[in-house]
Amino acid sequence: MNRRDNADRGRLHERGPGHEVDEELAFHVEQRVRYYMDRGLNEDEARRVAHERLGDLEAVREDCVNLLEAGHRASVPRGWWSDLGQDIRFGVRSAARAPVLTLMAVVTLALGVGVNAAVFGVVKSVLLDSLPYEDGDRLVRVYGIPVDDPASRSALSAGAAADLMARQRSFERMASFYPTVWDVIYRADDGVRVEKAAYVEAGFFEALGVRPAMGRALTREEVEANASVVMVTDALWRREFGGDPAVIGGTVRVDADTWEVIGVLPRDFIGPMGDADLWFGIDSPLAAANPVRTVQAGQLGLIGRLRPGVRAESAARDLESIAADLAIEHPATDGGRTVSVVPIRDSMVGDTRTVLLALMASAALVLLIACANLGGALLSRTMARRGEFAVRVALGAGRGRLTRQLLTETTMLGLAGAAAGLVLAVLGLAALRQLALPAMPAWADLSLDAGAALVMTIVALSAGVLIAVAPALATRSINSQATLREQSGSGGGLRSGRLRGTIVAAQIALCLSLLAGASLLSRSLIAITRQQPGYDPEGVLTVAVKGPIPAMDEARRQFFDRLEANVAALPGVIGVATTSELPGPSLTRLEVVVDGVGPAGGTHAAVPVATVSDGYFSTMRIPILEGRGFGPQDAQVAQAAVLVSESMAGRYWPRGDAVGARVRSGPDTTAAPAIVVGIVGDVRNDPAREAPEPMMYTTSRQSSLRGIRVYVVRSAGDPRALVRPFRMQLEALDPTVPMDDVRTLRELRDTYVSPRRLPAVVLTSFASLALLLACVGVYALFAALAVSREREFAVRIALGSSPLAIAQLALRQGAAWLVGGLVAGAIGAAATAATLRGLLYGVSPLDPLSLLIAVSAILAFGTLAMLVPIRRVIRLDPRTVMR
Repeated sequence: MNRRDNADRGRLHERGPGHEVDEELAFHVEQRVRYYMDRGLNEDEARRVAHERLGDLEAVREDCVNLLEAGHRASVPRGWWSDLGQDIRFGVRSAARAPVLTLMAVVTLALGVGVNAAVFGVVKSVLLDSLPYEDGDRLVRVYGIPVDDPASRSALSAGAAADLMARQRSFERMASFYPTVWDVIYRADDGVRVEKAAYVEAGFFEALGVRPAMGRALTREEVEANASVVMVTDALWRREFGGDPAVIGGTVRVDADTWEVIGVLPRDFIGPMGDADLWFGIDSPLAAANPVRTVQAGQLGLIGRLRPGVRAESAARDLESIAADLAIEHPATDGGRTVSVVPIRDSMVGDTRTVLLALMASAALVLLIACANLGGALLSRTMARRGEFAVRVALGAGRGRLTRQLLTETTMLGLAGAAAGLVLAVLGLAALRQLALPAMPAWADLSLDAGAALVMTIVALSAGVLIAVAPALATRSINSQATLREQSGSGGGLRSGRLRGTIVAAQIALCLSLLAGASLLSRSLIAITRQQPGYDPEGVLTVAVKGPIPAMDEARRQFFDRLEANVAALPGVIGVATTSELPGPSLTRLEVVVDGVGPAGGTHAAVPVATVSDGYFSTMRIPILEGRGFGPQDAQVAQAAVLVSESMAGRYWPRGDAVGARVRSGPDTTAAPAIVVGIVGDVRNDPAREAPEPMMYTTSRQSSLRGIRVYVVRSAGDPRALVRPFRMQLEALDPTVPMDDVRTLRELRDTYVSPRRLPAVVLTSFASLALLLACVGVYALFAALAVSREREFAVRIALGSSPLAIAQLALRQGAAWLVGGLVAGAIGAAATAATLRGLLYGVSPLDPLSLLIAVSAILAFGTLAMLVPIRRVIRLDPRTVMR
């Protein structure tokens, strides 16, 4: 630039930066007007087209004025933070000028952030939040397992638990407990009801690292003396005592006894065996002295607190060595068995971990698809603003300055999306709670706490940065001179088209992975619900009844029998029976010794055992395949009789000689064996198991009855209509006996299916959302391609090309990206299937039908998304476009 030019610039500066920018912009406008006039437009039309092509000149002018003022005012370059206020103001105006795009961006981000926040809130509560135990990472649970079936976990005998605790060297503290909660009658002033009770060894709470919120814990002296003391939970204390601190030293009436309250547990406490309100003591050494009694009581669980510096793997080797010694010393009770050591959280979470991690990965894919979708939309917006960016570059704005502006705009969108997403997450959790709670651990808090909200806000801001990548790359390809001369079609259009295509292909690939996973889980859920459970769950009411207290076994048996007879006489009742436990995945397992099978002394097996009345199999419609059922001949003085399931007979008596065989319950080799009198059909206690497990039934005529019996009542109509008549019959016999857990057999079975229903329903919802976003991306891609090649298509139409040929031409480029996305998605679908393998039932992870369903869905909805842009292309008017 010569001296005269410098002088002119100085005079312009004296008049202010605004004048300088006005004259510079006016120069470019006039250049563009002359350009269009040379191509046949009149001056007015040329000026209108020039203003359209240059974009928002007011915004460009304001930004350029600010840039010039900054350069003239500051002797030292200003930092990035000094421009933040200006960028925010410009971003707000830019969003206001494109309200549809802004709304779409916020909604898209809100959906992506919302689903992630909802799922992360659950994952954080179950898998990340600390358990209500001190140094919970040092706590483990010890299981007994058969040597030949390492995947089968069971409780420990009292003798084995005592020996392990006495000989171990890896644990600071260990304590035993009954691994299930028990139903007891709680007698309050306003009536009687069934509450849950847990039984633990003295030292249990010290091993967990839990201190009572009030009072004290159980002591060994109290337990050994069989003292009538109990600890209560915070919930029961508040519910029954109104939070009165004077509860310590007070009494509660449970079953037939009065118990002194010695402690109140912390508000958030949950035991490894589940949720219970009353905590009693058990004397483990006394139980070890009577192994038969221990087996009948359900055996023992064992927890341990590792010594500082000792790893769980080292402790496992220590206990496995002790278990091997016990198998040699006590082959009748411990032969063929070893132990496993599992972190306490893993033992309490179980298969829920796999479900939650799968849902978290699926939610992350939805967010990635949302980011890709929004990144493509903002890329198109950036290319529409290339005239604006070209002018700013020509006036001295650096590429970094443009990138910072785009980052500010997308960060603002990220914050808005995060706020809306958190609101959606709260609403989503409310809807998810009904579906997820039956499948979650008892301590799970399905809410969005401050920690989860903070993490999701950071994720949303990161998403805002991510979606700015594609537009930022596009700005670097803008050639300001070529753009201002209307030659931008060769400057950055090809590169931006490829970038848009890549983004859409990525959306298709991620969407296909989600759809394939959802299809696998849905087909798996259908297979589970369609399988025959081995009994007829329709039209059956189930009611748990706690027998009269106090009462001896014979008096309790007579009470149950009278109630059964009275209910059977009710109108509409087809059949009625009782059982100790209904079919379910957590049935009580007993150690059963099958005589004459395997090595000398017989083979041991831990199988589910239920004690049932005579009419149980006919009421449940479980067929008797061989032999007979229970009847009057199985009186209490007769030889013990049992029935076995078809799968148990096939496993232990493959030659077909099960009827007449002898089995013994428990490790007492001197106990009289029971005779197998019949074989019944298999029952699927756990709907998620591929095959029914072996099972054994004993008769209530010969068993020492527990306080709880479950009545199954088959009705000719709606089983719920029998609830009131059943209650009336119960009150007529004894108004102090409560009924509990009233529900239909179908409802009960549905609760066991719910852990598999949760991932199927949620993943299908995520996949549907992903499909919607991917279709929007396909539509945007074809619309952008149609606009960028509009002039070319117009020329071809003018030269005689048919609409079909134009449509094929428009489809060819976009379809290539669609096919590429499907190919990449097939690879992702295989990875998804491998991840979900443990959640599948009756469906192969590489099931071709599931992949076909997913591909068909994408092709069908993708085709619909293409129709509108293609329809616009084939209806182009060449005269309008060429003008």
